[in-house]
Amino acid sequence: MNKNVSGLMKALQQSINEAILESNDVAAAMAALKRTGKYPVFSVDVVLEAAPVPAVEPLGSFTANAEELVLSDEDVAFLVAMGITDPSWCCTSPQSDAA
Repeated sequence: MNKNVSGLMKALQQSINEAILESNDVAAAMAALKRTGKYPVFSVDVVLEAAPVPAVEPLGSFTANAEELVLSDEDVAFLVAMGITDPSWCCTSPQSDAA
């Protein structure tokens, strides 16, 4: 872990601890425990997990479990405005509208 990530992790842990201590519910519970002679100590551990690497499938290969991309009319209009078109996106094509 590099120095920058380490510093960010420490800042995150400190912020979480401060947020917990500022909670009225936590303060009330700790005060109740202290009145019984118990002095709670807690800590929050923050760890980084390695992100799972998604399986990459070749373009054009679809499986039964693959989700189908569904574009709304607004999506299609936006993509067309950006210069990206594909006649399969919608039922009506510009040619059929002009006829």
